[in-house]
Amino acid sequence: MKFCESLREFIERLDEIGELRVIENADWNLEIGAITEIVAEKKGPALVFDRIKGYEKGFRVATNILTTPLRQKIALGMSPEIPDLEVVRMWKEKLENFQPKKPKFVDDAPVMENVMENENVNLLRFPVPKWHEHDGGRYIGTGSITITKDPDEGWVNLGTYRIMVQDEKTLSFYASPGKHATIMREKYWERGEDCPVVVSLGQDPLLWMCSTMPLQWGISEYELAGHIRGKAVEVVEGKHTNLPLPANAEIVIEGFSPPPEKESSPEGPFGEWTGYYASGVRETPVIKVKAIYFRDNPIIHGQPPFKPPIPTWPPIPIHSAPFVWSWLERMGFPGIKGVWIHGPGNRTLVVVSIKQMYLGHAMHVASAVASIYYGGALTGKFVVVVDDDIDPSDFDEVLWAITTRCDAESGIEIVRGFLTSPLDPSLSPHKRAEKNFTMAKVIVNACKPYHRIDEFPKINRFSRDIRERVLKKWNL
Repeated sequence: MKFCESLREFIERLDEIGELRVIENADWNLEIGAITEIVAEKKGPALVFDRIKGYEKGFRVATNILTTPLRQKIALGMSPEIPDLEVVRMWKEKLENFQPKKPKFVDDAPVMENVMENENVNLLRFPVPKWHEHDGGRYIGTGSITITKDPDEGWVNLGTYRIMVQDEKTLSFYASPGKHATIMREKYWERGEDCPVVVSLGQDPLLWMCSTMPLQWGISEYELAGHIRGKAVEVVEGKHTNLPLPANAEIVIEGFSPPPEKESSPEGPFGEWTGYYASGVRETPVIKVKAIYFRDNPIIHGQPPFKPPIPTWPPIPIHSAPFVWSWLERMGFPGIKGVWIHGPGNRTLVVVSIKQMYLGHAMHVASAVASIYYGGALTGKFVVVVDDDIDPSDFDEVLWAITTRCDAESGIEIVRGFLTSPLDPSLSPHKRAEKNFTMAKVIVNACKPYHRIDEFPKINRFSRDIRERVLKKWNL
């Protein structure tokens, strides 16, 4: 596997294979966001914006860098020829063989080439886009990593949360309830202390993808990235927070998040991964910035969410599906052939392919998936189980199975009372007012009925032998 050491090295690799376009003189105010959306819809190249209106040359924004399976595989150090579902299986195996590799502290780091501190801090020196037409402000943190440390246990968490610019020295820091960063900062606040926070705005793509993973409490994403890479992630100690900063990042911000009763600011609305403005303006904790470190000619990684099917996260759901697949196998379920998660954010529709082995096997698996807290099932509204001849990553095949194998009278169940996200646009105003963020899940058994599986109508498709013989004869 060949991994990139930095965001700019990854961008250079994309340029070498014709997967990059540089755009000059775009406006940070909506134009960058609109161009990004249109190119992503067409499954076009990665984009780097330079000479952005009102900003000096070299202060850049990179978007669409991970919105195709090809570019994601390159970032993962994998061959582009590997099937998408195989990528999920390989990632699952890496997670199952996880051996933490702690980050390595270094004295010299590229991110320290330029420093702004205290009264010299100016967030607006960077070309922060206003991504969507109805956003409430400019969001510097979309493809970012937010770094926090548990004050009791001392482990470091990396997560991706939305970060909005309030003014030259202040950021908004929104994270959903239950996220590790949310738990950590509340521990500081309960002590009456400000929470140390670091925000990295452009880093090697593997580290960023690791920051999107639902790892168990106590496991640092730095350690996962080191394990995957086979080499420790290099970090430098932050002067103000003492937190580990990614040494090869483009831009890193150090600051402190005070308790909300001490200071907060209105944040939002923001076009989210569901494809909606699912929440309006709200009072949100802030980060008071103490220092900004950045490389020469810095690059902000923009990963703004858009209306599906444009992917918010990289399209192969390694941040969700491997966890469900691994959990099912650890629980002893036989015959699991593949897991994929479709829908917005690769979170809302879980598909499991199984080789049926006993009566009730499909519903047994489906019920277990619906109960999983992490790995995409948390906000997943639909769980579909299909036979092993169906590729769960191919939604056309999944839809065929649903519409031809599911007995709608007996194969669909609705189960209530599961936790969802406050970003769920279908939550009623009544539930929102009560902070009752629960929903129902739909379980769909799209497998052939096990008790008459041998009698089920044959599939209208040529056999493998005939197809291979024709392919060879006619050079198709």
